[in-house]
Amino acid sequence: MTISKSFLKKITERLLNQKQELAAISYSLPEVDTDGDETDSIQGNMLIELTNQLTTRNAAKLSQINSALKRLEDNTYGLCEECGEQIPEKRLLVNPYFLTCVTCAEERELEEKQRRRS
Repeated sequence: MTISKSFLKKITERLLNQKQELAAISYSLPEVDTDGDETDSIQGNMLIELTNQLTTRNAAKLSQINSALKRLEDNTYGLCEECGEQIPEKRLLVNPYFLTCVTCAEERELEEKQRRRS
């Protein structure tokens, strides 16, 4: 089973659109005043923290997008990084950043659960 060229084109367009959307988003804060009473300080710090979290999340997503685009360029997109088998198109439609097939993902999850119990 190989991934169709039309599917790869669709995924590439989707990833490039997501990358463009992320580039357009700017979480630059207006002047945040944490001076004043305790409420001002708490609200200001919460706004700063929220902005930092959004920036970190978007940087991680951008990294995933760039990684997927690189795999598309290298003709390795859709191959499980664990076993080398083809990841089904349906799975990649759900999340175009998946790096593993369902079987390997389940094995990783089971290993992680066992590690936490130890």
